[in-house]
Parts: sequence; structure tokens; C-alpha cells
Amino acid sequence: MNKKKLQQKKREKGFTLVEVMIVLALVVMLGSYAGPKLIGLFNKGKQDNAKIQIAGFGSALQAYYLAHSYFPTTAQGLQALISKPSVGKVPDNYPDGGYLGKKEIPKDPWGNQYRYECEDGQNYTITSDGPDGQPGSGDDIKSD
Repeated sequence: MNKKKLQQKKREKGFTLVEVMIVLALVVMLGSYAGPKLIGLFNKGKQDNAKIQIAGFGSALQAYYLAHSYFPTTAQGLQALISKPSVGKVPDNYPDGGYLGKKEIPKDPWGNQYRYECEDGQNYTITSDGPDGQPGSGDDIKSD
């Protein structure tokens, strides 16, 4: 009788294969539902981050414009926000530390450079090429 109780206790420990398979099936079903949602939120977060960075550049460009009555040219680029331009119209009263308060222009959330265009000194566009890194595609993020 002692041997029978010992065998019965051994069987009671752990999970059966069917129980493990049911749990795995539930985990896979939950993952297949939640995974795409989380990836979508992650991608939306990167797009929002790019929009925020572009808005930050816009604020710095407005400060530049207020001080000099023109925006940096395309040739000067966003670099004009962190160091005094050496080409084109060079401002006389460029502040120490620049207008952006950083040592370098940050890249977009996908690791690409932002593109800056301003030919007339009055209207500019800042663009991130988006997730695909290709200019002119539908996922580009532009300044307003």
C-alpha cells in the first residue's frame, strides 16, 4: 500500500502534455493579437518622435529668423542652427551656443539625416524620409 501511494504522488506532480499544449496555444493566440498592435504603436511612436524633432527645428529656425530676418539657405542647412554659417549670408550677431542648444543635428528615428530646403530665405521645408528611408514616398514626414 505504501508503494501505491508513492506512485500516485508521482503522477500528481507536474503538468500533462495536454495542459502544456493548451497553455502554449493560448499564449500563441494572445501573441498573434497583441504583437501587431505593439509593433503598430512602436512605429507610431517613431513617427510622433520625428514630428516633435521637426517642430523643435522649426522653433529654432523661428529664433534664427527673428534675429536675422531670414532663414538659413539650403546650402547652410540645419547646421546653421548649431554653428555660424560660413557660406552664403553670414549673420553678424550669431549667438554662442547657436539656436538649437546641441552640438550636432540629431538624426531621425530611423537613423537618417533630416533634409532641409530653403531657397528664398522666407519659406523652408524639413523632411524625414520615414521608415523606408526613400525620399518622395508616402511615408515621408514634413514640416508644416
